[in-house]
Amino acid sequence: MPKKRRFKWTVEIEVDEIWVADGYEATAERVQEAILSYSLGYARDEEVKVKIIKAPSRKSIAAAQGGQE
Repeated sequence: MPKKRRFKWTVEIEVDEIWVADGYEATAERVQEAILSYSLGYARDEEVKVKIIKAPSRKSIAAAQGGQE
């Protein structure tokens, strides 16, 4: 059986600091779950892959969440 062709989107997500301060952090798993739940409700996990290309530093996230920067 020939390998199925895959299509690729590069996604950029911007979130206001207040959401990060409240604990939000975009992870590949979280974004994939959102895509599967809302956009591709009938897709199986193996049919959708998500990779975070670039994210804020752990240090800046911790600082926004009230930790040390």
